[in-house]
Amino acid sequence: MPTLSARADLAAALAAQARRTARQMIKFRARAYAARPRDLDALAPGLSAAAPAALIAAGADLLRQEAGAPRRWFGFGAEAPALNARALMLLGRTRRRFLV
Repeated sequence: MPTLSARADLAAALAAQARRTARQMIKFRARAYAARPRDLDALAPGLSAAAPAALIAAGADLLRQEAGAPRRWFGFGAEAPALNARALMLLGRTRRRFLV
């Protein structure tokens, strides 16, 4: 049976891997949105032609909506929209930095 410190080490390793995976998924999705801006219209109409500040604001609004959405008992259901919102915000920040 694992000791308490071994369990804590395992939990920390799993949490770190989850953060790395989420970060990679957000970057991948932001790159996909940059390559095909029309896909942004699936999140909200008109985002494909929106300015970087509007992308950031829309992403923050979508993330706020997801935070308030009810959760299912098994824990799944909000991770994809939250990743989309964070990718939208990342794309907006990147465009603001490099296109202005």
